[in-house]
Formats: sequence, structure tokens, C-alpha cells
Amino acid sequence: MELVLKSASEETTLALGSSLGSAASPGDVICLIGELGTGKTVIVRGMARARGHSGPVTSPTFTIINEYVDAGLCHVDAYRLDTGEQLIGAGIDDYLDGEWVCAVEWADRVRPALPSNALSIEIAFGEAENERVITIREEGGWDGRLARIMKELMSE
Repeated sequence: MELVLKSASEETTLALGSSLGSAASPGDVICLIGELGTGKTVIVRGMARARGHSGPVTSPTFTIINEYVDAGLCHVDAYRLDTGEQLIGAGIDDYLDGEWVCAVEWADRVRPALPSNALSIEIAFGEAENERVITIREEGGWDGRLARIMKELMSE
């Protein structure tokens, strides 16, 4: 299934992240792809909030992996990586054990190191200043949850 959404604000993008965080289960991987400033970290912030994290959510550009233990969320920033092997070297396997939800920014750079059954989210700048075009694709293992997320977003 594929879903294409337009977001006109950071708040709308945050709400999408919140819906994703609510729908995600331990073992899920969310691959975030998009240019700098498109809102990848905003989506992760929404996910963390929905999963019970109240502290700051910042992109782990230099540490590569942040843990939000209270949310069961692993936040990866692969911007500084060139291969999946580098992500494995950074310790991603510790978070792909079925106990964590993993959100991976710049996932296209390290895709071979990630499970094939992931949710892929591509974010692009839209025509208006704050507009984003967000394409979400199920790559297996989401068992209709994307349809539920779509219904939740349409009711807001």
C-alpha cells in the first residue's frame, strides 16, 4: 500500500509522526528519506511523544544512534554514513531484536543493513514554503496498520 499526503505545517508533520508512533510495534523499522530540513526529525519527535517520551528529541548526527528508553524507540541518523556496514558497526543490530521501534533518518544510505519489512517514508519539499509531500510505503509486516493511520489522520 502507498499513501501520499501533503503537510502544510510542522504541526501536521508532527501529528503524522504521532500516528506512526501509536501504530508502531516493537520490531518495526521506519525508514525516513528526504533532504535536509524536510521534517524527518519532526516525524521522529511525534513518534517519541506518542510513545511516552517527554524529553528533547534531536537528530543524533554525531552519535548516530539515540535511545529513548521510555518510549522503546531507537532514533538513527545515517547522514554521516556511507554504507550499511558502517551502520552495523555503529550497533544497529542491538536494536533490531524485536524489542525496539527503530526510526532511521537517511535510511537510503544504509538500506542494506535494515530489514526488508519496513515502512518507507519519503519527504519532499512542496510548492508552498512550509508544504511537504510525504509518501509512505508499506514494505511488509505492517498488516493494514497504514490504512488505520490514514483513517486517523483524515479524522483530524
